[in-house]
Amino acid sequence: MTISCSYEFFPPGNALGERRFWRTLGCLETLHPSFFSITYGALGSAQDNSVSTIKNVLAESQVPVAAHLTFEGSTKEEINQVAIQLRDMGVDKIVALRGDDRDNALSAAQRGACYNNVAEFIAGLLEIHPFDISVACYPEVHPKAKDADEDVSELKNKVEAGASRAISQFFFDLDAIDRFQERVSAAGISVPVVPGILPIRDFAKMTQFAKRCGTVVPKHLYERFAPAKDDPALAAIIAKDHAEEFIDSLHQRGYERFHIYTLNQPIELAQCAVSPLAVRPQVANA
Repeated sequence: MTISCSYEFFPPGNALGERRFWRTLGCLETLHPSFFSITYGALGSAQDNSVSTIKNVLAESQVPVAAHLTFEGSTKEEINQVAIQLRDMGVDKIVALRGDDRDNALSAAQRGACYNNVAEFIAGLLEIHPFDISVACYPEVHPKAKDADEDVSELKNKVEAGASRAISQFFFDLDAIDRFQERVSAAGISVPVVPGILPIRDFAKMTQFAKRCGTVVPKHLYERFAPAKDDPALAAIIAKDHAEEFIDSLHQRGYERFHIYTLNQPIELAQCAVSPLAVRPQVANA
C-alpha cells in the first residue's frame, strides 16, 4: 500500500523558533509530503503571524500548503476576508475548525453575524473558492460531544457541507480508531479518516495535553517512558521506536494516510521521530 504523509507546523514566535521551523520544514520537504499545514492564530498579531508564515512557505517550498482557519471569535466578514487573502496568495487547501477563542465569541457576535458551526463555515468558504477542505475528528469522542453518535453526526454534517477528509485528534489506542471508523462507515461517511500522529517528545507535557482533549494514555506508555524521565536522549530513542511501531500497526490495519503533528521539532529529530515511516526505503510516499 502507498503511504501519504502530511505535516503540521505552528508559526514560529521568535528567532530561535524561526530557525527550527525552517530547518525542520526543509528536512521534511525532501520526503515529498502531500501537504504542510500551518496552524492559525486568530485575531491581531497572531493572525498576522500565521498569514505571514503561510506566505513565506508558499514562496520557499513546492509542497502544497493547507492553512488552518478557525471562526470562533471572528465575524463572518472578518474570517471571510482572511480566506480571501489566502486564496489570493495561492492557498487552495484549508483545515476548517471551530477554534478555542471562546472569550472573544461574544464580542464577535456584537460586531456582526458569525458562523454557528463548522458545517456552516465550510459552506461559506466554498462560496469564496473551491478549497480542498479538511476537518477534525475524534476517535475517542470530542470532549464537548454528548456521546459518540452525536460526534459522528457532527462529522457527517461537515462532510455533507463539503469536507474532503477528516484528520483525527492524536490518540494511542489502536482499537479506538477502528471503532471510530466503524461508526463513520455505518453513518455513510466515505471520506478518508486520516490518523493524526503525535510523536512523544515530552511525555509529561503530552499527558497534560491528552487530559485536556480527552485522549487516553495507555498504562504501557507510562511504563515505557518511565526510565527516560530524566534522560532526554533515552526519551528520544523511545519516542522514535514508539512512533515507528504505532504507524506500522496502523498501516497493517489498512491506513495509508497520516497527519504528523511535528510540534516544529528540530531537524535532528525530524526524520526519526516525526516521520519514521516515510523515510523507510520499502515504503513509497504518494
